[in-house]
Amino acid sequence: MAITIDDQPYEYTPVGQRLMLVASSTNVANAGFRFVFDFGSFTVNVQPNAQNKGMLDLAPIFREALFHEPSLITTAFDVDQKSVASITCVVREGWLVDGVFEISGTGEAAINDVYAFLAEYQVADGYKPKPEYRYGLIDIFKYVMSERTTDTHKWSEAAVRGLSSDYVYIPTRVADYGLLYAPSSTTLLADSDFDIAVYSSYDNDDVLIDTKFLTMDNDPSIVNVVGAFYANVAVNGIVDLTGAKYYTIQFGKEIAFPVYTPASRMYCFYLVDDDCRFDNVRLGWTNTCGGTDYFNFTKKSELSFNYDRKQYQKIVGSYNESTFDFNTYDRGMTDRYVTTTKGLQINSDWVSVGEFQLLQTLCRSNDVFIINDDGTMTPVLIDTQNFVIKDERYSKLYNVTLNLKYSQPVGL
Repeated sequence: MAITIDDQPYEYTPVGQRLMLVASSTNVANAGFRFVFDFGSFTVNVQPNAQNKGMLDLAPIFREALFHEPSLITTAFDVDQKSVASITCVVREGWLVDGVFEISGTGEAAINDVYAFLAEYQVADGYKPKPEYRYGLIDIFKYVMSERTTDTHKWSEAAVRGLSSDYVYIPTRVADYGLLYAPSSTTLLADSDFDIAVYSSYDNDDVLIDTKFLTMDNDPSIVNVVGAFYANVAVNGIVDLTGAKYYTIQFGKEIAFPVYTPASRMYCFYLVDDDCRFDNVRLGWTNTCGGTDYFNFTKKSELSFNYDRKQYQKIVGSYNESTFDFNTYDRGMTDRYVTTTKGLQINSDWVSVGEFQLLQTLCRSNDVFIINDDGTMTPVLIDTQNFVIKDERYSKLYNVTLNLKYSQPVGL
């Protein structure tokens, strides 16, 4: 009597895919046979398929419980456990004995523990792509858990400052909070070798001001979270930003700091001024590759309120009294309650094709926040149903208009 694990997910991998457990047994011919997938706090019984295999997709079971912890927005460094599912499972077998389903006490097999983080693959990626291809940090061409790439945004001053076109450039206001997510430095993720995040600040003459590092965590049940935007770095004193024009963040393997082996792209954050004519609206959202991304909508915004009234007709008059009467101020048609929905229309500055690509991930995210300048966050929903990516090959510039709906009701 034996259970064999024929297939299971990689041990550190995105949750947004077919996370298949496949098992076989020598006892499938027994009456009422079922594979019993035991997760400790619950079990799932699965009937053998036509090939006598037991197949179970773990993703629908664990994915909906995952989210990025909003309270980390102002941090310097932390770990996020709430966006990683820790999955242990023992596959057992059971069948009918005298009409009663019983689980065998002998035939069982345990899977290797799986740690599934909040990212996703596409069908075009195929079944069970190796997670290290996207998430292993091993050289200067690897991206962390952000949708931003070298093509998302271009800094007009980069070339004259002698900065590489292989950097990922990100504008930041002094008041901007935001994070970079990176995978655990666990050995369960193949072809990944890093243990620090290196911060370096530079003045307007491109002279190094300061360089420091943060040590990353190797617990497989987490993803690493580092403060990346100006407010995080300045408030937490991660690196000296006095007189800084820009600063860089890169993950790597420490040798003898400041010497290290780079393991990721260089992320270059450069300072930009506020638009004095309009209030800035900053959005942050859960992306598709395990982290969060951010964008500032700097142009005109318009606040709106929508009212949904539930009404009924009152009967005028005192029908339940000893004498009949009514008042001149008695209501006929009456509001039982009024539901108020708060909305906001926001507009961006001119955006590139790369930024259009970034913003389409915003439109498909179900976890979006307005990030206020004091580090507080307001949950919102994207109420825009269509999003067209404009191509700049025709030398035209475009801006983006989005409609938001506040998630919280007006009043309780």
